[in-house]
Amino acid sequence: MTPKPWDGVDQPPDETVAGSPWFFVDAYVEFQKGLDALLSELEKHRNAVKLLGLESPPYDEEVARIRGMVDWGKERLDATNGSPRASITVSGVTFGSLRYLKAGVLYLAYLVEKQKRAFLAGAEIVPRSVLQSFDTRIEQLQNMGEMGKLGGLRPAEVMFEIFEATNGTSSMSKARMEPVFPTPTTHADVPIVDLVLRKRCLPILAAIEGAGSSEQYDTVIREMSVVLEDRVRELTGFTGKFSGAELFSATMSRDPCLIRFSSEKDVQEAAHLFFRGYSGLVRNEAMHRLVESYTKERVMQLLGMVDYLLFLLSRAQVQRANGTS
Repeated sequence: MTPKPWDGVDQPPDETVAGSPWFFVDAYVEFQKGLDALLSELEKHRNAVKLLGLESPPYDEEVARIRGMVDWGKERLDATNGSPRASITVSGVTFGSLRYLKAGVLYLAYLVEKQKRAFLAGAEIVPRSVLQSFDTRIEQLQNMGEMGKLGGLRPAEVMFEIFEATNGTSSMSKARMEPVFPTPTTHADVPIVDLVLRKRCLPILAAIEGAGSSEQYDTVIREMSVVLEDRVRELTGFTGKFSGAELFSATMSRDPCLIRFSSEKDVQEAAHLFFRGYSGLVRNEAMHRLVESYTKERVMQLLGMVDYLLFLLSRAQVQRANGTS
């Protein structure tokens, strides 16, 4: 079995405060769905045990905690009025609560895998595009479980108990139990995890394919570059006129450093050059002239690269241009 990020890694105590991480609304909606799914599953098991007349049915504490998180999330999401560019800050959250967020989104990935298996079992012919849709969704949810402060965290223990019950295994120690997550079977295309990147770029790609206008793939390059630069400005509040490589230098290598990937000088500079390299080699060409030589395969590779750059931004320590964190 492939090791999980938390294997052999010391975990912070559940009661330790993890700071005040923030999430775009689109992302937090997914975490909210995961908490709802976990809550539904736990209540089902709890009610089944209550029928046995036990005085202390399991999961009461977990159900109460998750229900509190669900109610809190609903209030915050309602306050954003559905704006996808709004963000939700979880002030003073503990690592224990973050583990429940992670457990929920990984449980969603498991449910999608179950849907995929059921679909495969009942279909004589399965289009590759359908399998790709399942696989992309699964990988998107799994990657969300590694966003920011969630990276490397072990999901809440209740996650392992659910899988123990689902898979019918009871002899293994709960501490050693691991959910069986799917491994995508095929990826003709690179799966795009970032929600904004998907919404902005994949419809353009589909329109180009539908019209048979292969010489217009450079429009996707321009759009993904705008998404990347917009994210840097959104995170930092940087209002300068710089764009492209100069924007990355202004926010990643100059004092005050607004986006810090590492306290190690060499690693910070490497990350900065990674962003500048994309801008100088890919972004600038498509921004300054028409480039009709791109193919779908190359564009998907570059979409994956920008997706990874956005992931790095989600894990960086960010300081606002006005001096706030």
